[in-house]
Amino acid sequence: MSLKHLLMAGTVTLALCVSVFASDVFDIVFKAINGGTVVFSHDVHTRAKAINDNCTICHEKIYRNKSVRPVSMAEMYKGKSCGACHGKIAFPLGECGRCHTIRDITFNVKTVGNVVFVHTPHTKKFSCNECHTRLFKTGRNNPVTMAEMERGKSCGACHNRKKAFPLIDCYRCHLAGDLVMKCNNAGPVTFSHSYHVKTYRCIDCHAKIFPLNYTTPRVTMTEMDEEKKSCGACHDDYTAFTTRENCVRCHDM
Repeated sequence: MSLKHLLMAGTVTLALCVSVFASDVFDIVFKAINGGTVVFSHDVHTRAKAINDNCTICHEKIYRNKSVRPVSMAEMYKGKSCGACHGKIAFPLGECGRCHTIRDITFNVKTVGNVVFVHTPHTKKFSCNECHTRLFKTGRNNPVTMAEMERGKSCGACHNRKKAFPLIDCYRCHLAGDLVMKCNNAGPVTFSHSYHVKTYRCIDCHAKIFPLNYTTPRVTMTEMDEEKKSCGACHDDYTAFTTRENCVRCHDM
């Protein structure tokens, strides 16, 4: 075999080896402190036309193989790390959800039921930077009261009946479950929130009739009937069936 043919064969073999080794790399998981994990797919990037299995485009100029120092988003916006391509020849850094895995967040609210914030329906309508970090800093935030929300803080910035449903629609966020009340000399009563909110607003009962805490004193049937306390405020045979009869409609006998 001539030297020319040997050189050609060697070049082809080298190209094949580079191609194989460039594609045969594993994904890297970056654990962002407050932004959800980022899974970097080598396969997706090496197959891109701009790279075409040429590892030297990123290594070592942009990424050092042994580098362990994390890079902030601010540095990326200045062109470092992912920012060397994203925003120039690839999708912009502002499209956070395309890299960061986002999760639902549960807020524990003692008196009115937990709130589960689901990111997905929000990110379908809004970009991440509309909420972060103007309304919500990434990571743990201080608790915000409903009074503060009504003044436009936190969820109240959007849930004002203009951009989204109003704060007064409590049940659309608060997971108020059924309440089981144990009674002396009678079977327990299961109060169904889901049934009542179909007809009434939360503020119709809270906090005038039922304060938003679990220290409300027990109320007798006489107080319900004669003084219109507790359930008796509505169950008067006019707004709803009376407390004087049909006991089994509430009490489990």
